[in-house]
Amino acid sequence: MSERSANERSAGGTRATLDTLVAAAALAFGGYAMGNLALILIASLVEAVGVSVFGNPLRAQIVGTIAIQGVAFLGGSLAFLAAAERWDLLRVRVPSARDLGLVVVGYLLLMGSFYAFTVVYGYFDVSLAESGVIAAGRENPTLLLVLIPLSVLLVGPGEELFYRGVVQGWLRESFGPVGAIVAASVLFASIHVPGLVGSSGLAVLATLAIIGFLALYLGALYEYTGNLVVPALVHGLYNATQFALAYVQATGGA
Repeated sequence: MSERSANERSAGGTRATLDTLVAAAALAFGGYAMGNLALILIASLVEAVGVSVFGNPLRAQIVGTIAIQGVAFLGGSLAFLAAAERWDLLRVRVPSARDLGLVVVGYLLLMGSFYAFTVVYGYFDVSLAESGVIAAGRENPTLLLVLIPLSVLLVGPGEELFYRGVVQGWLRESFGPVGAIVAASVLFASIHVPGLVGSSGLAVLATLAIIGFLALYLGALYEYTGNLVVPALVHGLYNATQFALAYVQATGGA
């Protein structure tokens, strides 16, 4: 009888863990889908007053960033935490001098890691998939300039709040810190697949490896510091640097 009870408890625990993973995946993909719906709605409203959005890459990207990272990720995360009364999932505080130092060190290490990836890929003649945003920025470099501040103000905070704060925080309860970092990172990398254009399967996998490493790194940084502000700033600065470098290349500076 005792052995049967233990097996039932084990089976129940496994089901609960699987349910948590499925629910976290639904939340992760659902947030991205909600952001795209918000993009269509906001753009349609702007178009209705006579301002072109869908035919203007610059406006479309601005509206898209506001809709996905702002409305869906930032707003959606806060709404979820409030509705579920799970503010305990969120670990955030005003950054200390140590936190700011870790932002600088974390940013430099992340940029160094990206450079290491490019060196290794170059040695094996592996190309990277191109982001649709970068491709649009090559045609309209002003778009890249706009994305530099948006990366720090919306993209980094929005994606970190949603994927590290909410999704990773939720998964941590069932999988522990390491399992939560890995699972949240896989989900984070997955949503980037639709944004990779005109590339071979190998190029997409190579790019996803970098994105996955970025997510693992930021997830570990969050767990180490216990302050979401740190990975949010590192993420925003990293993206801003990538757009700045793309702008220099697009304008013939490098």
